[in-house]
Amino acid sequence: MTNVDIITYAGEINLKGYEAICNLLAQKKADKALLVISTPGGDPHAGFRIARALQHTYESFDALIPGSCKSAGTLVIIGAKKLYLDDMSELGPLDVQVKKSDEVVGRNSGLDILQAVNYLQSQAMNAFRGYLLELTRDAGLSTKVASDISSKLTTGLYEPVFAQIDPMRLAEMQRAMEIAFAYGNRLNDKSGNLRAGGLGQLVTGYPSHGFVIDRKEARTIFTAVEKPEGTLLEISKGLKAQMLPNIYSSIPEVNIYCIGDPNGATSSETASNSVSGSAGNAPSDGADNGNSEAESTQGDSNNDAAANQSGAPAEAA
Repeated sequence: MTNVDIITYAGEINLKGYEAICNLLAQKKADKALLVISTPGGDPHAGFRIARALQHTYESFDALIPGSCKSAGTLVIIGAKKLYLDDMSELGPLDVQVKKSDEVVGRNSGLDILQAVNYLQSQAMNAFRGYLLELTRDAGLSTKVASDISSKLTTGLYEPVFAQIDPMRLAEMQRAMEIAFAYGNRLNDKSGNLRAGGLGQLVTGYPSHGFVIDRKEARTIFTAVEKPEGTLLEISKGLKAQMLPNIYSSIPEVNIYCIGDPNGATSSETASNSVSGSAGNAPSDGADNGNSEAESTQGDSNNDAAANQSGAPAEAA
């Protein structure tokens, strides 16, 4: 594999990682890049900017996932032309995780309240139909009288439950879910790797935020998904152990290896804790600075404790 920049990213998806990526892109030597990424997730705003910066710097980039690339990491690789997933690699859903309003620690999926409302609506309709059929068929009441009684019975049963739903919180969750759709569509405009309906599947199609999307499942979402072989397999195996200790770090370790430069040499640069303020000049094309509403993506619930140590914005996906 020649004439390609290999960029490794290990750690949470956050603004520190975005700044590190931007600082290293100044070392660009090739027109194409291979992003090797291991992450539990993090801030979707930073994830969008990372992918956008790579799209603007290179003609295209591919993504190699040696292990886990969950949540906001999955958002990043939507910007890639092709994905390479090894046998133990996995992606994750894009349902945005939002901090619980009454707790310091803990997050809810943006889908939780929306699915709860849909479930209650379905149950209320079933209850109304059941009452109506029973009163008209078994009690012999007229449809009008039976409808009135059924309506009152259903209202009395479900009104206390619906009263606990905060309309503002419901709107907040709905807007949080739109983040993944908006960013995913923009990244796919250039990469074109999502199948029809693929983004919707990532955002709303899975029962758990920690759901495992392996290579076979990924092929139902993306058009170009392959198993790494040859040199790519060696890179995957070699970097997996190297990147593993930093996967949950709030200060991502980012490296660039310039393969096949004009002088025939291979050079590398590293950026992690010592990120400078040069990100303002990065090729992000005016993307959101990630400090706004702070919805963010995070890995599955077992990683929440690690994620809360990060400097990422308040909400996670």
